[in-house]
Amino acid sequence: MLSNRFQKSIGFLLFSLIIAVNFSFGQTSKDVFIQGLLHSNKGEDEQALPFFNRAIEMKPDYFEAIMMRGSTYMNLGSQMNAIMDFDKVLELDPTLVKAYNYRGFCYLELKDLRRAVRDFSKVIELKPDYPNAYESRGYSESLLNQHQEALEDYDQAISMKPDFHEAYHHRAWSKVALGDTTGALSDLAKAIEINGDIALYHDDQGLLQMQTKNLKEAYKSFSQAIKIDPNMAVAYLHRGQVKIDMGKPKPACKDLSAAAELGNAEAKELLTIHCVDEQETEKTEKTEEDSPQEKKSKGKKDDSEE
Repeated sequence: MLSNRFQKSIGFLLFSLIIAVNFSFGQTSKDVFIQGLLHSNKGEDEQALPFFNRAIEMKPDYFEAIMMRGSTYMNLGSQMNAIMDFDKVLELDPTLVKAYNYRGFCYLELKDLRRAVRDFSKVIELKPDYPNAYESRGYSESLLNQHQEALEDYDQAISMKPDFHEAYHHRAWSKVALGDTTGALSDLAKAIEINGDIALYHDDQGLLQMQTKNLKEAYKSFSQAIKIDPNMAVAYLHRGQVKIDMGKPKPACKDLSAAAELGNAEAKELLTIHCVDEQETEKTEKTEEDSPQEKKSKGKKDDSEE
């Protein structure tokens, strides 16, 4: 029986051999590029990449292949390689909106925020009716703590696209930074009204409700986030914190335990602060229930009840 690793090695060698055979039968760069597209359209980015590489080797200024390889690198998390391809594309066509937009996202991923703002600004210059570019630039500006500028971009994006729930969500946090908690809560409520299936929106709403001491509503928001995403560790953490503030330590410890089991480090710390006595009480109660005297006493009680 072959090991999984050996089987994968053989599979990769066969795939490489197929590519080599295909390349050897006089295919044009366009033929090779189309094969890459077929894999890309199936979401098979790793399989698509060798075809785009080969197409570009055959035709170094193959505009479409360079663009597709850049977006493939982007999907694979290789942002620097993607940026180099987008740079090349923009040398060939300095007016290509998509290349500026994708490169902006790469810079955003790399936390190179000023370059991200520059690229999204270029997208707006070339395509001023594209609301997503305003939202993306606003988000980049907010990460640079340029919240007033971000607010203006979010406003523009929402005016062009009234159901832009991501823009409402991000605008809420710029409003918080500018001291407008009421406006932020209104934006989160609007984001949830448009798309209530995103757990993060409910969790963020709960955080702001906690800040305004509206603990009951915060509890509901965190519960809704957990309902949508039962593996959302921070929602359990935050609901646990609300329960502590509401004077309910035992239920709080259950939520903190759930968050800790999901890997939340802050929940683990809070467990040691708030839940040691609860854990000791549970251990004591369990020991008493399991003791021979308790079992005997319980048995006598059951016999008398019969």
